Amino acid sequence: MPSEPRRVALPDVRATHALAAELAATLRPGDVLALVGELGAGKTELVRGLVAALGAPPDTAVCSPSFLLLNLYRGGRLPVAHYDAYFMDSADDLERAGLDDLRRQGWLTVVEWADRVASALPADSRWLELARVPGDEGAREARLDGAPAEEPR
Repeated sequence: MPSEPRRVALPDVRATHALAAELAATLRPGDVLALVGELGAGKTELVRGLVAALGAPPDTAVCSPSFLLLNLYRGGRLPVAHYDAYFMDSADDLERAGLDDLRRQGWLTVVEWADRVASALPADSRWLELARVPGDEGAREARLDGAPAEEPR
């Protein structure tokens, strides 16, 4: 029986990075972190904190791979493959972009907009949903390890 999702208040970027550091301590080579949330919910900011917490060089520029589909970050405890599935047409796009190969090579794989390609993700993917807090511009809330809030598109 799956456990209840854990909810975490993220009042600011520092809290988002603290959550990312907590996650980084538990992630292993080949793991998949599936991120879900509307535009501006903090998905890329979480990845920025994750890459830093894994020990990548401080000058590593972490940005959304929206138009590239994939950014690779090396130099930390785990190399990170950062996918953005927003413009992917199907789960096949993620597979063609090398998901399985990178996982076999020990990359931590983080997929933004993961609900769009959920059928291509392994069953043991760790899901994290981010949402803005209404009425508080900088605040977010995270929902961890639950299934996606909506059915995959």
